[in-house]
Amino acid sequence: MKRIKHKRISLGIIAAFLAFLIILGSCSTEKNTFINRTYHSTTAKYNGYFNAKELIRMGLEDYRKNYREDYNEILPIELMPNEEDVVDFYPIVDTAIVKCQTVISKHSMPTSSKPSKKKTEHANWIDQNWFMIGYANYIRRDYDRALNNFEYIRKFYLDRPSTYTGHLWEAKTYIQMGKLSEATRSLQKLSVRTNKVISSDEQKKKKKKKKKLKYVKSSSDDEEAPELPKDFDFEFAKTKAMLALAKEDEKVAIDELREALKEAPSKQDKARLSFILAQLLQEAGDPEARELYTQSIKKNAPFEMSFNAKINRAVVSDLDDQVMIEELEDLAEEERYMEFRDQIYFAMAKVELGRNDKEMAKYDLSKSVFYSLNNPRQKGVSYEKLGDISFEDKNYVFAQRYYDSSSQVIPETYYNYEVIKNKADKLENLVRDIDIITFEDSVQRIAKMDEKSREKFIKDVIAKIQKEEEERKKREAIRAEQLRELQQTYAEQNQPGGSKWYFSNPKAKKEGVEEFRRIWGQRENEDYWRLSNKPARIAFNNLENDSIQGDSLNLEGIENEELAVEDLTVDALMKDIPLTDSMMAASNEKLLKSLYNSGMIYKEQLDEVQMGAVQFQRVLDQDVENEHNVMAAFQLYNINQAKGSSGQYKNYILNNYPNSDYANYLRDPDYFIKKKERDALALKDYLRSVTRFEQGLYYPVILKADKVIADEPNNLYRKEYFLLKAMAMGQINSDKTSLLPVLEQAVEEYPDTEVGAKAKTYIQLINEGVPPFEEFNFESTELFALDSKTYYVLIFIKDGQNSNSSANSVSNFNRNYFSRLRLTTSEELYGKDTEIVMVKDFKTSGEAKQYIKDFKRTKQFIGNIKDNELMFISRENYKVVIQQQKLNEYREFYSKTY
Repeated sequence: MKRIKHKRISLGIIAAFLAFLIILGSCSTEKNTFINRTYHSTTAKYNGYFNAKELIRMGLEDYRKNYREDYNEILPIELMPNEEDVVDFYPIVDTAIVKCQTVISKHSMPTSSKPSKKKTEHANWIDQNWFMIGYANYIRRDYDRALNNFEYIRKFYLDRPSTYTGHLWEAKTYIQMGKLSEATRSLQKLSVRTNKVISSDEQKKKKKKKKKLKYVKSSSDDEEAPELPKDFDFEFAKTKAMLALAKEDEKVAIDELREALKEAPSKQDKARLSFILAQLLQEAGDPEARELYTQSIKKNAPFEMSFNAKINRAVVSDLDDQVMIEELEDLAEEERYMEFRDQIYFAMAKVELGRNDKEMAKYDLSKSVFYSLNNPRQKGVSYEKLGDISFEDKNYVFAQRYYDSSSQVIPETYYNYEVIKNKADKLENLVRDIDIITFEDSVQRIAKMDEKSREKFIKDVIAKIQKEEEERKKREAIRAEQLRELQQTYAEQNQPGGSKWYFSNPKAKKEGVEEFRRIWGQRENEDYWRLSNKPARIAFNNLENDSIQGDSLNLEGIENEELAVEDLTVDALMKDIPLTDSMMAASNEKLLKSLYNSGMIYKEQLDEVQMGAVQFQRVLDQDVENEHNVMAAFQLYNINQAKGSSGQYKNYILNNYPNSDYANYLRDPDYFIKKKERDALALKDYLRSVTRFEQGLYYPVILKADKVIADEPNNLYRKEYFLLKAMAMGQINSDKTSLLPVLEQAVEEYPDTEVGAKAKTYIQLINEGVPPFEEFNFESTELFALDSKTYYVLIFIKDGQNSNSSANSVSNFNRNYFSRLRLTTSEELYGKDTEIVMVKDFKTSGEAKQYIKDFKRTKQFIGNIKDNELMFISRENYKVVIQQQKLNEYREFYSKTY
């Protein structure tokens, strides 16, 4: 028995030793044996490809779960981290890249330090590791590196399915780089390749049907193309759809998405592609969009995508309008969609506009604005739509206010942001003019009343204002309470629970509100609520539309002081009534100017010729001598010329302003053409005088200037001749005070012009002395070189920051986000008190610039250090800065160069 036992132990030891020798032998990457291939292939699959794939999959899954997509735009077919978010992805993709690189270097058969010189690959899964490196770089938005990886896979692994994968992702990378022509050619070549494979597979199937007694391997079998990878048709159709969308070819995109939808391997893919396809069909006005939105919902689309599918499904269909409204109302009543009520009411407004019910649409849009607490984009879009409705109704005052509100809240990334901002800005001048007209028209009518009627009228106005203010406060209090309850409901729905901070705890806030009301009662949400005498402020504006008629007093015109409504008195308001001739003249000037300006805005900017004509006619109807009269009459002449009723305005100009340019034009239609020619000749003469000045011919310059100043009051360049004469006199007179009369005359005649401002400066220099001339030092521009092979990034440490801990933080940041670059961190001192953290070495200025960009985006590890001063510098320039202490000079060089 002992012999048998010892024999078994010996056999076990021998077997273990042999297994050890086999494993040891299989570690070699140079021997192409079954054991070696199996060992290295298995290790490459699980140590590299599988781990890297899982790492990236979990990272993308987490990112996509937390990312809020913009459902107002066509969704991207593949959601990848954007330029802002990708920085947080660096640790994930860099770790994946390192894992795959390690596997390739240790398990590729045969081993090669230069993959480009390899002729074959015996181990399986090495190609998949190369793909994961390219895929990680693609996610990292390092498209040049990704392209190199995919191109390598396509060319080297011609005998494996990964060659098609590399080819496909090469095209995807071109799309992301914006190289659509290259992407098109790449997909066309790939299509030719895959068609050959499909054709070959069909021929094989036909051959299998023929019975043969003996199989003989043909010579062509050795050169057969590899099979297509799993789900390749799905990825191919998706990529072609991505290219079509990049080219803005929606028709092709729809066709390709239909193909991709047939091949989609998972419910998630089907839900997303169905939604995107429905969005495209919605834009095309195809009612099939409704069915696709339904499919997206049935495929368990994410919550927010499902909600938007329900919204869009209700709007884009051939259903009756009322049925759409009822569907949307049902959504609004569901508590789980409370946070999205702003979008629901906006959709309802679009349905109402579709059946031309503007009043109901405005009501729904107002509710959309009210419920939009956490969605500034939707609030801005709702304001924009309210502005559009008011604009269409020619209620430009309200349109401006809605556009202005929209521009205040909507993100600047919104595609129509600049248009909204421009509309608000352009209409702002009109609103200001309308406000001035309303106010001046009102106070002038009050001024024309007798004293007793005036006092009674003002008292009635004050009573009306106070009543409306009281009603406004009640409405605001109700609205504030509704907003508070809505915010509380939102907070309770989104509260994860367990928060101890007061303002994050809905229960604590609710108890606090109840306690406040018990002590102080119902209070309006306003500043200084405990003070009985609140600080003065403006409190009322009753302007409802563009009409400038009415007897109410617009308090926005009060300039001297702002009053609370409760402090309004007859005496306080009487200060702005133009009861004296000078005040009435000033009021008329404001009124006529605003009437003319608003008329020009209506006519030129808004193309509302008749509304402009009303304003111009009001200028003339005022019957007050003013410079705007002739301009308004000329505008009316042009407006009525086509109707044949412009004679009265022509006579008005000729009789009242016979020497004006407008009268000259009416007498001679070529007047302005001739005037332009005269102005061109005047410019030519002026430039000739400037040339003479530069040639030192000062006396002819002075003579010409004297002639223009004395005899040509309408010369377009008369004011410039004052300065030219003064400079010429300065060249021939040692006593610079002789220039003062000329300069003073220029200031007197042209006080608010650039010439007047320069003349004032010269007078001051003559009276106070001319500062010494300092020659510019060009030395700093010659200190520094532009080209280098090594760059450093300098991070300047602020007062109160510890350089040692800052360097450690930067080092941790580099290790997690830029591990591939193998950066080193050190502490440096410039001068006596300037501490610097230096990061080196970067191979190009582009790498250093991108590092600074990513550094400033990320807060992890570095905290507030990201706000410090950063700049990059070449190794050669750093030596100059340290040796010659030229940091400030380099800062100037860096600012101008980079």
